[in-house]
Amino acid sequence: MFPEHFFQASKLALSAPLLFTLILSLQNPGYCDLIKLKHGGEIRGKLQKLASGSGEVRIIETLTGGKIAVDSQQIEFITNRPLSVEEYESRSKSLSNTVEAHLELADWCSENHLTSQRHAELEKVLLLEPDHAKTRAALGYTKRDGEWMTRDELMRKNGYIRYKGRYVSTAELELLEKNEAELAEERKWAKKIKLWLTFMNSNNVQLQQEGLKNIQAINDPFAVAALARQMGKHENYLIRSLLVSTLSQITGDKPLRPLAELALSDPLQAIRESALQALSRRDVSQAIVYFIEALKNRSNMIVQRAGEGLKVIGDESVVPELIAALITTHTYRVRVPDTTTTYSFGTNGTFGNTGVVLPPDIEAGLLAGRYPNGVIVLPSQQTRVPMRTISVKHSHQNEAVLSALQEITQQNFGYNQRLWQLWWSSTQNKTGLVPVVQ
Repeated sequence: MFPEHFFQASKLALSAPLLFTLILSLQNPGYCDLIKLKHGGEIRGKLQKLASGSGEVRIIETLTGGKIAVDSQQIEFITNRPLSVEEYESRSKSLSNTVEAHLELADWCSENHLTSQRHAELEKVLLLEPDHAKTRAALGYTKRDGEWMTRDELMRKNGYIRYKGRYVSTAELELLEKNEAELAEERKWAKKIKLWLTFMNSNNVQLQQEGLKNIQAINDPFAVAALARQMGKHENYLIRSLLVSTLSQITGDKPLRPLAELALSDPLQAIRESALQALSRRDVSQAIVYFIEALKNRSNMIVQRAGEGLKVIGDESVVPELIAALITTHTYRVRVPDTTTTYSFGTNGTFGNTGVVLPPDIEAGLLAGRYPNGVIVLPSQQTRVPMRTISVKHSHQNEAVLSALQEITQQNFGYNQRLWQLWWSSTQNKTGLVPVVQ
């Protein structure tokens, strides 16, 4: 059917995972097409236009002029990406795992405008040498109280968040987003809700019923701020449950933030689920941002809950953020005996396969995310010994995030972020776009 210099890629793919690294000059300079085969192979080159009636095969031309005929049934997807990304992947596979090698490749990435790859190489430098000052500075870290932090982390620690290019307190943010008339209405509701909660906490049954009835009847959006502030962190779970049901009956966008916060951070699963259900019954396009932000949370527990929430919401627009959050790295602060006779700790702030030896039960707990706020490791002997605090890091494969991706896309590339990115790029090509996959 084809000349002798054509090869059937489907047969080649069946024998073993296949990677053709034939990069050529294209009509779109600096880019090449990539065909991902269902059996694991990849073919790169210049994809030929389909002739009429030839939909069963795709033909890709290599740099040397050879052509490969690919059975369409063997193709997982087709995408297009920069040659610089191809070269980066080739370089990174043969790179020696040293500080100097990663820094050199990071510089190359910078010259070729590969921002995310440069960031990845600099992070690898920190795994080998956590106190590498120039790398820390390049990634935006500063050292405070013996701990490296980004500017955002430092400001958050001091109670500030970023708003329109500057840092403000949460109280100031609330004022910036509201006008005086809105604040006046909210203050009125704050007084009423405080009174009705006092009724509910009294020993008088009639007052309890009156307070409950009044709160259940609230449907004014201006009451949302006071409801969330006075009931969102209440120690009584029944009050928090009442908050969910009350917010559910208030129209508009104002209830979205407190419902999202309950879905992400409430300690009771039943309340988290009811808040998420309340969100799913609304137009949640404005609420998605809270879950996307939570995918970057310092607590892996919150990241997992964000994945669960986005799965329920089911909006395809969040696929790139879910891909980025498939694997996340989290830092834990651990208090341990300051003695080399009991434990041996590394100096690079990591554990597991990187040199730090923790007691097995503590390491298992950290891996499972049971200590989001850190843990104290006490010595086995009763005598007092000096203690010190170390930072330990672990990269988590986030099962809830993967489940969300599978549910939304009906695809499954496991935790392979690169394949997910390539597939997502191929779906965007169908709209006529040529995305840059990095």
